[in-house]
Amino acid sequence: MKNTSIDFTSFKNMILEYLRQELGEDYTVFSHTVRKNNGIEMTGIVVKRSGCNASPTIYIDRLYHNNITEAEVKEAAELLNSDFRKAEMKEDMDLSGFLDFEKAGERLAFRLVNKEKNRELLKEVPYKTFFNLALVFYYSVQEPPFGGKAAILVHNTHMKLWNTNVDELFQIAFRNSPKLFPGEIEGMEEVIKDILAEGLRKDIPHNSTEQMEFTQEWMEEILTQMTQELAGAKLPMYVLTNRQKFYGAACMLYPGILKEFAKKLGQDFFILPSSVHEVILVPAKDAADKNTLKEIVTDINRTQVAEDEVLADSVYLYSSSKDQILWLV
Repeated sequence: MKNTSIDFTSFKNMILEYLRQELGEDYTVFSHTVRKNNGIEMTGIVVKRSGCNASPTIYIDRLYHNNITEAEVKEAAELLNSDFRKAEMKEDMDLSGFLDFEKAGERLAFRLVNKEKNRELLKEVPYKTFFNLALVFYYSVQEPPFGGKAAILVHNTHMKLWNTNVDELFQIAFRNSPKLFPGEIEGMEEVIKDILAEGLRKDIPHNSTEQMEFTQEWMEEILTQMTQELAGAKLPMYVLTNRQKFYGAACMLYPGILKEFAKKLGQDFFILPSSVHEVILVPAKDAADKNTLKEIVTDINRTQVAEDEVLADSVYLYSSSKDQILWLV
C-alpha cells in the first residue's frame, strides 16, 4: 500500500490501532467528533487510562492531507503517542466544585464568539449579544497542568442546575474575568519578538556554553533586524490580549482598559479582531479607511487564523468622547 491514497477514515483507524498496540491494555483509545467554535467539527483521539477520570483529547484533522502515505501516518501516530504521554494526567482531577454554583462562580469568565457562525451553539448556551458577536460563559480549569488554559463551556443545562440566569452569570463573569485573566497591551513588534524568541529557544538545542552564546547572538541579530523593519511600517499597531493569551479578545470589554489606552495615545483607535485570543489596536489618525482595514482583517482570517479561532471580519472603533466601542463594518 505504499504511496497509495489513504482516506481520512482509514487514517483515523490506523492511528487508533497504532496507539492501542503501543499503550497496551491499561488504556482505552477511541475517537469522537467535537463541535468547536464557529461550527467547525473536528475529530479528537481520546486516551483514557484505567482508574483515572481525566483523559486528554488531541485533534488529528490538521495532521491529515490528501495523498498521505503510510509512512506519514506512522509518523503522525508516533507524534500523538509522544503528545499523549506528555499530557497524561497522573491523578484524578477534582471538578466537583463545578457542580456547586457558589464555588463554580469563583471561576466563571466570559469570551467572545462570532454570533452568526455559532448560531446553532447559541441555542444551547446562555449568552449576551455584543454587535455581531456573542459573549458566552465558561468555567476556567485552574488545576495543573492547565493553569487556566482549559475551559468548560457553560450550557443551558448547567444554568438550570445552578438555578441561575443569564444576567447573574454576566455579572459574575464580568467581575471575575479581569481578575482571572488580566488584560495587557503591547506593541506589535514586542509581541512578534516574543513569539520569535520563544520559537528559537524551542527549536535550537543548547548543548554547550559556546552554542548558547552563539544562539543568543543570532537571536539578538534577528530580533534587532525585525524591530528595525517593523519600526518603518506604515501602521503603528498594538495587541490587546490577556496574560494567558487565552480568549483574550474579551479584554476589549474590560472596564477602563480602552479608555486608559486612548489617553496614552491621545486619540481614538480602531479595533481589529485578529482571533478569539486577541485584538489589534490601530490609532485612528494613522490608519487607512475602515473598508481597507476590513479587507486586511478578512485576508488575515482566511490565510493566517485557524477556522475555529476566527472572531469576525469586522472593524470596530473606540470613541474616547463616548467611551464606547462602535461597530463600523
